[in-house]
Amino acid sequence: MISAIFLAAALIALGGAVGIVLFRNPIASVLSLVMVMLALSVLFLLLSAQFIFAVQVIVYAGAVMVLFLFVIALLGPIRELPTRRLPRQGFLAVIVAGGFAVLLVSMLGNLRYHAPANADLSVFGSVQNIAFGLFTTYLYPFELTSLLLLVAAVGAIYLSRERRS
Repeated sequence: MISAIFLAAALIALGGAVGIVLFRNPIASVLSLVMVMLALSVLFLLLSAQFIFAVQVIVYAGAVMVLFLFVIALLGPIRELPTRRLPRQGFLAVIVAGGFAVLLVSMLGNLRYHAPANADLSVFGSVQNIAFGLFTTYLYPFELTSLLLLVAAVGAIYLSRERRS
């Protein structure tokens, strides 16, 4: 059952990725990207990473894609520009893609995973486990990061205000 869900989510992600590249309509490309993000969230859920699943759905498939759609709607369609191919562009693309394929196969061929003997993988990636680490071990860096983001937001607002004479 899990293998079928994994295969379906992987095929949906792959189909969406191909759609992003092949569609000429920018709205269709963004919707294909939403499809990829939702399929990736299912893959994270299969890995028992509930927190990353929720973040993927809420932040990426939700907020970021809505932002992309607003930008596309605001800017309007891009006019087709005449394209000019570089000499031997296809040949160079095949060489680069082949190099990446060889690198990927060599990396995956040497991949080994050994879980520690005392690791409890049933709670790995759960919201409770991440919250416990975030508010105990990493509380100081978490609060420092939130303070830094607050200072950056206040600074951006201050710098963007119109100066009165």
